[in-house]
Amino acid sequence: MADAWRPRSWLLLIYRVPQDPPGRRTYVWRQLRQLGAVYLQQAAAVLPERPELRTALDALSQRIREYGGEVSFLTTASPDQGWEDELLERFNQARDAEYAEIVENVERFEDEIRRERTKGRFTFAQLDDIEADWEKLQRWYERIGARDFFGAPGRAVADAALARGQAELEAFTTEVSAHEGVEADRADR
Repeated sequence: MADAWRPRSWLLLIYRVPQDPPGRRTYVWRQLRQLGAVYLQQAAAVLPERPELRTALDALSQRIREYGGEVSFLTTASPDQGWEDELLERFNQARDAEYAEIVENVERFEDEIRRERTKGRFTFAQLDDIEADWEKLQRWYERIGARDFFGAPGRAVADAALARGQAELEAFTTEVSAHEGVEADRADR
């Protein structure tokens, strides 16, 4: 017998921020985006109920009030399975879009390594720049993963792209080391 559906609990933030100064609305939007929120409609955002998200939304609610805005911060439950399934899909679509950006950036990263090879730039300075770009990409991926609450399918494609990028970086590192006459593994630096 299939498990009976049980509604999920959600954190719902409904807010109004004064138009002036304009940066305040943008701040609220960015904070919600970084948390991984999905908008049900304008100024009504939802997140799964989790202690760390509750804490973050409490702090954001206080900030909205400090801005002279209004905020209602509620806990709610899915009204039915269809509504919940649709909302989960919206969360996954948002993460899939972010994972697609990761894939695009890995492709640019791989192109950059190919350009450096074509130009014969096998220097540690160039490798340092490329490694810094890679670390930035990995931090971005980790932030997306932290807000991938429901296992978006795009993560597998991003994982494969990151594995390719890592292999490209390791090969380039070997080439730079050989060109610079160093056999030591740079991973120890």
